[in-house]
Amino acid sequence: MSNEKDISQLHTEEITNKGEEIYKEKLQKILEPAEKGKYVAIEVESGQYFVGETKEEAIDKAQKVFPNKVFFVRRIGELEKVSFRYSFDLTP
Repeated sequence: MSNEKDISQLHTEEITNKGEEIYKEKLQKILEPAEKGKYVAIEVESGQYFVGETKEEAIDKAQKVFPNKVFFVRRIGELEKVSFRYSFDLTP
């Protein structure tokens, strides 16, 4: 049996913190500036990431590999939007 957690088992604050940590420590240098303005969906337990022109494209790519997961999604190069499966704005 898989050790994957479903959506209800992961708290959004944990996903946000872990996703931002992965982005800053591992992906920022890889993705910026070549992918600036695109979106990245990060599966926080594995660290795998998926880049798309839109949030939806990044999430769709991620869901094909991890269909029962929630993803940390952000715009590359900007802290404009942070999302989990669907978008909501955390900008003050």
